[in-house]
Amino acid sequence: MKSHAFALLVPSILAWTAAAELTFSATAVHAGKQVDTSGLEFLPIPPRSHHHRNSSSPLSRSRPRPGKRAAVSYSDNWCGVSQHTTAANPITGVSGVFSTPSLTIRPSESIPQFAAAWIGIDGASCQNSLLQAGTSTVVNSNGGQSASAWWEWVPNASYSISGFPVKPGDWIDVNITTSSPTNAKIVMTNYNRDYSLTLVLNNGPELCRLDADWIIEDFDDADGQVAFPRFDDIWFEDCVATTAKGTNIGIDGAAMIYLGHDTASATCRAEQYDNENFYCYSQN
Repeated sequence: MKSHAFALLVPSILAWTAAAELTFSATAVHAGKQVDTSGLEFLPIPPRSHHHRNSSSPLSRSRPRPGKRAAVSYSDNWCGVSQHTTAANPITGVSGVFSTPSLTIRPSESIPQFAAAWIGIDGASCQNSLLQAGTSTVVNSNGGQSASAWWEWVPNASYSISGFPVKPGDWIDVNITTSSPTNAKIVMTNYNRDYSLTLVLNNGPELCRLDADWIIEDFDDADGQVAFPRFDDIWFEDCVATTAKGTNIGIDGAAMIYLGHDTASATCRAEQYDNENFYCYSQN
């Protein structure tokens, strides 16, 4: 577990030191007013396996638009979209809006069961580092659910954000911008709760800035890969990545990532709606 020391700077700004070098500060706004962030806790969790693991196969709306279907790749832990660029025109920002997973028990799996939804940079073609923020939901044996917000700059610890209000089904906007490969800002907004958190991160692990990710994940914890539930359709909307040359990139041309070894056995499938919107749905 990484070190977790913090000091109060002013009532509405908190600063932390994580691991040996990474530092971050936090501010929050609720109902248009800046709030005292001393009620927030950033609880370190040992690093989890968030990198895209290829399987044995190659990498209120209607159903997807008719026409040519997007290519499909398969993963042991990801479901969604990962868009790619080149080192000559690196990604400087990624954003989107998604619904926090709302879960039901998958009878074939042990309980409790978990699913994470997040947006991030790197972790697919570049696995040296990954910067991400999102929400996770757990469903228990009685069907009860709870959700939490978190962020992580792999290979450092993940931080659960105690005090960030979120429930299953809430719409979360994540906007990650980078001023360099080691400095970034994360803005997470819960539209349902009218709450926004801004994190300023410095001296993080160096990003390649080659991948932009919008993902549902069956993540790992200390005991291995968690049990993965069924879930209501999860939409990712307004998905855009910005590059150093000022180009905006959507999801056109990116493969849809299925969670599984083939289409028939996949437990989660991603379907494109248009260049900025797609959804993930539960299967099997």
